[in-house]
Amino acid sequence: MQLTHLLLLTGSVIGVVAHPSGHAHAHLHRAALEERAPPPRKQFVKNVRPKLKALKASSSASTTSAAPTAAPSVAAPPVAPAAPSAGKYIPFCSEGKGTSKAKRVTTAQVLYTGNTGTAAGCAWNSNMMIVPNDIANLYTYKQKYTNVASEPYEVVCFNKIGPTGGLTGMFDVAGQSPLRFLLSPGETKTVVTQEDTQAVCAFSPNKIQKTPLGQFAGNWAETDSGNRSNGKWSGADCSSLVAQHYNMDVPGCKICSSDTGNDCSIIKPGGVGINAYTKGMEELDGIGLNIPAGGYSMDIAVGYS
Repeated sequence: MQLTHLLLLTGSVIGVVAHPSGHAHAHLHRAALEERAPPPRKQFVKNVRPKLKALKASSSASTTSAAPTAAPSVAAPPVAPAAPSAGKYIPFCSEGKGTSKAKRVTTAQVLYTGNTGTAAGCAWNSNMMIVPNDIANLYTYKQKYTNVASEPYEVVCFNKIGPTGGLTGMFDVAGQSPLRFLLSPGETKTVVTQEDTQAVCAFSPNKIQKTPLGQFAGNWAETDSGNRSNGKWSGADCSSLVAQHYNMDVPGCKICSSDTGNDCSIIKPGGVGINAYTKGMEELDGIGLNIPAGGYSMDIAVGYS
């Protein structure tokens, strides 16, 4: 993408969620102005590129700022759980607190936002965390990230939906705290998520790339964990749409799952993909892994070549 295009001046957001029938993925590609107050809806809607005419009408507002300026309010940071003994399950923030402490939301809101970690007064993004590799099997939805390259990688994991309900999660915005970690060559770390989490883990060599608008780039490992609006099916794919639209470097990505007969989503360095989202595929459906209800175990090769 080039900033001279009106589409880029408003900022693009690209996301994918899995659907149990026919790989009916739904993109979350929206202009930044739309992200601030998305309309309520009963189900995820397929992404379409914003019309040029509509963008012109809002160009004066969009050109006054190069990045999202609103700092979403977030819940107070959760109290860190006590260090468990070896081999014990580490609970998510919201577990065991009871639903009475959480504000109830409408069905439409749940279907739109999914789980962003804010139940029971917990902080946004507390629905995902790193756990020791040897207890990964204690969790229903686990993703093992292994650096298969010869240089360190930074990984940033976040909910697609921000703490105020807008599509701000994939931007480096003040007040949002994504999960960040480094992977040395050959190192593996396990990320686990709660049910109904729609997330992205973006990664780049050494330090995560960001677009001029502050959107995380690099390669995206997109995951949908037990989506309640889709019968608790899950899904995943590699996506380099953001980086390629901005003509940025594209590192390699490979996601495989034994839950799909070792089906994989692959993007090679530079942006050549197999069963993955690469440049020119914004309008396509049916890409990536679809996993029946019941959990998953994914292996993500970071820096794949």
